[in-house]
Amino acid sequence: MSAATIAVEVLLAIAVIVSWLCCLGLLLMKDFYEKLHYMSSVTTISAFCVLAAVVIEEGWGQATIKTVLVFLTLLVMNAVLSHATARAARIRALGHWTPDPKEEIPGAEGVGERESRRARKQEE
Repeated sequence: MSAATIAVEVLLAIAVIVSWLCCLGLLLMKDFYEKLHYMSSVTTISAFCVLAAVVIEEGWGQATIKTVLVFLTLLVMNAVLSHATARAARIRALGHWTPDPKEEIPGAEGVGERESRRARKQEE
């Protein structure tokens, strides 16, 4: 077994493991926005590992060029679709997209949420 074959198998194993972990994350996360992060990891990390495996196995040929194009398409569409999905979820939850500093966002209890809420009350 050559080093290239081992590298290809390791890269493909990483791609599969990342995909499984992201599926597990989708099942375990309760918040929609956390699930959105797990969905986008598959199209970046796993797709890059598959791309690297194809480059090692096939060299720079037709298959590699097609894989690069698929990877770049996934990379661009991942950003666009993640943003559009998050925006649609915010519109569904709040009825609009524009931010309002005095508005309470449901499910937004984050690290600095209490401090920002306290600061808003002091301003009023």
